[in-house]
Amino acid sequence: MTTELQDSHFSLDELAEAQADDDGLPPGFRLQRLELLNWGTFHGGVRTFRLDGANSLLTGDIGSGKSTVVDAITTLLLPANRIEYNKAAGAQKRERTLMSYVRGYHKSTRSTGGEYSKPVALRAPGTLTVVLGIFHNVDLDKTITLGVTLWTMQEAGTPPRFYSLAEKEQSIAEDFSNFGKDPAKLKKRLRAEGVKVEDSFDPYAAAFKRNFGISGNQAMDLFHRTVSMKQVENITHFVRANMLEDDDVESRIKNLIHHFDDLKK
Repeated sequence: MTTELQDSHFSLDELAEAQADDDGLPPGFRLQRLELLNWGTFHGGVRTFRLDGANSLLTGDIGSGKSTVVDAITTLLLPANRIEYNKAAGAQKRERTLMSYVRGYHKSTRSTGGEYSKPVALRAPGTLTVVLGIFHNVDLDKTITLGVTLWTMQEAGTPPRFYSLAEKEQSIAEDFSNFGKDPAKLKKRLRAEGVKVEDSFDPYAAAFKRNFGISGNQAMDLFHRTVSMKQVENITHFVRANMLEDDDVESRIKNLIHHFDDLKK
């Protein structure tokens, strides 16, 4: 009996291997590449992070841009008004915003009299910011490129932006350049190439969740809570609150009693 039980169970390594595809990657859409143009302190030129669908470890000194990269991925997958930027670095307040990433605020300077401080930007208004994520599903042999393009013509407020979804591999150098300084021309060109372009997050999110096979909002809510999580105080409460579907327990109990009464009759 003991031998049969041992033979019927997988070790963690064996289970991961059994679930992996021919390339050694788990199933589903995996992030292959992240590209950043003028995002935060990544200024002037495209920065590329190649993950190739594997779990990856991002390391660096304090202030080197680790949280900036995490916030870029989060901006692709969540509405900006829900994101607590720089939370991965342990920020206790909204010290970064979408505008600060678009303008590239990196330090503050005091006024002549010292009455107030003003953030110093790496980029002037009108500079384009692009975040691009390329996802691939080995089982389906399908590639999806998600993008958010931002710009601003003012010093404060929320920068205008549009979201894009392409059922193919894209790059900033090939697909988000050589259009002048008018974002409307870029949008028109992307649409002409068959790319889905949306001015707001909700229809874009509905499109990428449909392509990724994400049903409902619970998976994205869980991602929102865990992407920059430092610790979990109570794992039982966390699982109940964030990982279990809402259920009408009262109705289920009433139905159970009703069926039991039928059985007795």
